[in-house]
Amino acid sequence: MSPIKSLLTLSLILVTINGFSQRKTQEQKEKENNKVELYTPEEKDNLQDFYAEEVDKMKLSEEERDEYYSTLLFYTHSMSRLDDKDKGYTQSEILEKFNTLHFKMNEKMKTLLKPEQYVIHLETFNRIIYSVSRKTSLFNQKE
Repeated sequence: MSPIKSLLTLSLILVTINGFSQRKTQEQKEKENNKVELYTPEEKDNLQDFYAEEVDKMKLSEEERDEYYSTLLFYTHSMSRLDDKDKGYTQSEILEKFNTLHFKMNEKMKTLLKPEQYVIHLETFNRIIYSVSRKTSLFNQKE
């Protein structure tokens, strides 16, 4: 198993154990109820495997990989929560906020990566966006 997969597996186990060891507050329960899930667990696993393979192609050092994933997770988490039911954003607001986050993420990635690595990032993330757009009407819907 690759070091990144081992790290992801260990992280998942620790998060799961930690989750069971704490009682959820009412606010946490409400956030969980408001979260919109696009992918099945199997689809998420496949996407993570695909993304890890693409990141391997970048040939990043361990430190670069950690910074890349940290940046990626920061922005993708924010993006994934835009359509939570409790936010109440319209489709156009979601799209505007998504585009802003996407732009900021790419600007940050441009400073972290070499040009050839940045191209891999752009191509890979665009494939993820395409996948999300097929699962939602976010990029196809007019208000």
